[in-house]
Amino acid sequence: MSVETTASSAPDPEWERLVAGFIGEQRQAPAPQTVATAPDPLGDTPLVPAWTRTGDGWKNRAAVGRVNSTRSFRRWVRRQAGEHGHAAQTFRGLRRTFLWIQGTEGAQVTAARHEVQQAQRDYKTAKWAHDKRLVPGKEKDKRRKEMEGAFADSVSAMSKYKSAQKAARLMRAGRGAAALAPIAAVEGTGFYLAGGTGGLLATGSALLAFALMGRRTAAGELYTDRDAKIGDGVKPDAEVLDKAMREAGILKADHTVELLLPPALDGKAWVMPVALSGGPTVGTVRARTTELAAAFGVPTYQVDVIDSDDGRGDRFTLWVSTVDPFRKLFVSPLVDKPVQVDAFGRGVLIGYNRRDEPIYLKMGHVMALLGGASRTGKGMLLRNLICGLGLDPTVNLRLVAGAKPGEHAGYAPICATFFGRDPYRLIVLLEELLEEGKRREDILIDRKKAKASQRDLEEFPLEVLIIDEYKQYAASTVLVPDPTAPHDPDKGPKMVKAADRIAHLLEELAAFVAALNITILLSTQDPDANTIPRGFKSNSVARIATRTMSPVQTNAILKDGATGAGMLAHEIPKSLKGSAIVDIDGYEGEIIRSCFIEDEKYDGAEDIIAAGAALRHQVGRAPGQFDDLIESALVARTGLTSVAGGAGGFGRPNRVNGPSDEAHVSVLDHLVKAVSSTGRGEATKAEVFAHLARMDEQYERGADESDAQYGSRVGKLLAAALAADGVDIKTVKVDTADGRESRGYRLADLHNVR
Repeated sequence: MSVETTASSAPDPEWERLVAGFIGEQRQAPAPQTVATAPDPLGDTPLVPAWTRTGDGWKNRAAVGRVNSTRSFRRWVRRQAGEHGHAAQTFRGLRRTFLWIQGTEGAQVTAARHEVQQAQRDYKTAKWAHDKRLVPGKEKDKRRKEMEGAFADSVSAMSKYKSAQKAARLMRAGRGAAALAPIAAVEGTGFYLAGGTGGLLATGSALLAFALMGRRTAAGELYTDRDAKIGDGVKPDAEVLDKAMREAGILKADHTVELLLPPALDGKAWVMPVALSGGPTVGTVRARTTELAAAFGVPTYQVDVIDSDDGRGDRFTLWVSTVDPFRKLFVSPLVDKPVQVDAFGRGVLIGYNRRDEPIYLKMGHVMALLGGASRTGKGMLLRNLICGLGLDPTVNLRLVAGAKPGEHAGYAPICATFFGRDPYRLIVLLEELLEEGKRREDILIDRKKAKASQRDLEEFPLEVLIIDEYKQYAASTVLVPDPTAPHDPDKGPKMVKAADRIAHLLEELAAFVAALNITILLSTQDPDANTIPRGFKSNSVARIATRTMSPVQTNAILKDGATGAGMLAHEIPKSLKGSAIVDIDGYEGEIIRSCFIEDEKYDGAEDIIAAGAALRHQVGRAPGQFDDLIESALVARTGLTSVAGGAGGFGRPNRVNGPSDEAHVSVLDHLVKAVSSTGRGEATKAEVFAHLARMDEQYERGADESDAQYGSRVGKLLAAALAADGVDIKTVKVDTADGRESRGYRLADLHNVR
């Protein structure tokens, strides 16, 4: 049997035939013009995509490099504070070098010194015994011998001690030379080759060598960042994710987690598509978001769990921000550009979520609820909402305040109805809304339509009723007639608490009017489980909770079981001002930060409200400019109108045929406006006088009046006007705009006497 062989360099006809077409295609395909490519006919470098060699690719590489460099520097800085810091390592290296140079000869020297000391003590003892008098001759000779022996031992010990010292010095000198010679050589070479710069480089090299020698701690531990977290700057991977989920209690022994794609940076956040197996679901992860955030080393609000597009319970996208996503202030775009808003369709912009996505609250076909603790951002959310509604002329905005209507006076020009602190009028308003709902329902039934739509806004404008500080009405003990009870002419009408009547009407309205272009929003502070009418809450589909004081309050605002679903409004940090958790269509459980519209230094909503009023006037939809069935019914039943807040716009209804111009606004109302306009919560007498001068010419300063004469005259006028209105308020010490002390009025004092 024979085997024929060919040389390895000989061509293989069959192989050449197989690859000929492929090689030909590769040679014919032109390379992209924007890519600097090297010859690669067989595509041997698939792991280096062509786009990375373009200009944009190199820019992306540079950006990634900057991010990685920043993270590495931050990790290095954090490391320096512990025993693995390079300063600590260098110190340990120097100390260990010193101990090596010192060696173990010190113990021998110490032992020899101890022998010398002991021998000298023995000699002194023997000499003292020998020098005693009245000692017999034989005993004297014996003690002399002991003394001489002790002396010899002392001399011998001293000789050994000196020999040990000499040997120690020689050994230490040798080791010291061995340790210092390389340093001296490196330093000398550095100075010789590069002068001072070379010397510094050589010094750095020496310190680096000492740091390497000291990299192990006294316990023998080496530095490792295996326990470092994403919050420490570590790039996430499958191992980091698995460890974090097990620490958070999401994964058990037989559970697994898989990264569907490599983690990618989206701005300052890591985005990780994840798949679970073995039992855990997206709900499990969302319920333990707090623990997962702690395992990642970031605050809870820097972690977000995003459902997959196909709705699978075992797949989701994990979003982990490396920085505070709410670190910047979101100023409402309406401040600079108050454009028309589509409140029914697109909704009103109320804030932004963690991923910088705008959050809109759609006002069509919803009942809404807003609540939280005191001074947690409810007012700012409501401010954004009212400003947006004012810029939609298809909206009939009806604002009812539960506490101080004067705080909302700036919104009066866009309000079809505005009043406050009047449970009876609120009951009448709710009853008329109920009648309007029934009227619209009858019309739609005749047209064989189930509900009104955006196309019907011209005929059925979007009625939006906002009840602020609803808890004040829920606690009202005022008695009102109960129209649902049988009437007994002998006993008179049955009376019920206004709070119960209001709650009953809200539940009846919430059951069906949302489909008729009628929306109600309740805003309340510190609610408990019984504050919100149960029927209204069950029909509300838009709920917003700012920071609350307890899980009970969180569930009272959002929904029963909200805390178990990871909606932890009571855990929102106090530092996150204006933040809230929303439970609205498309953003269930999303934490947001409301847009900002200045309300302290000056009235940032003034231009927005003015633009909204102008827009409404232009299309004939300003308050009092159109046929308003609701307000007409209110006037018919009460004899008072609350269009645009009544006279002066302070939420005080006035007689239809009574004074309605600004000249008849009370002096106290002017004082409130003057103090509010400063943005400081207080105003000096000079600022108050200036405001009054713009309202009434009798407060203007005469041409020949001195400061003292003007202040005295106008002060007497103001005091007389206040006394005529039955208002007793004194001036107090206040701060001027530049921080000096003066006399004036505080806004809180004015509200207390209203």
